[in-house]
Amino acid sequence: MTDTKTRPAFRAPWTYGAKGYAQADTLEALAIGMKRKRNVQIVRLNNETLGHLQCACCGIALADPYHVNPGDTKTTTDEWGTGKYFPSTKKLVVMHYYCSWGALMTDIFQLGRAMRIG
Repeated sequence: MTDTKTRPAFRAPWTYGAKGYAQADTLEALAIGMKRKRNVQIVRLNNETLGHLQCACCGIALADPYHVNPGDTKTTTDEWGTGKYFPSTKKLVVMHYYCSWGALMTDIFQLGRAMRIG
């Protein structure tokens, strides 16, 4: 992992220790890194500086512990938040890691139900 003092605040996928998704330490760095993008981008957000942002699914701050499923007694805390950046509107939707999977699966099940014939 690259030292945080020598790496840029926005890292494209597979550079400076970022994995398969772009990473951003600040909203300003995200805006600069997303210039000239046209498609929706998935980014990982540093919870040290962006942890105050609220999850679009559950409403809890990204850096705060949250329950993965209703009725869970155990809480989970993510090191990184997940965000969808919409370049055309310059909007960012942030979610916890597990909340983002839950939202994706909900969309998939709704699409599957809509495709049923009969």
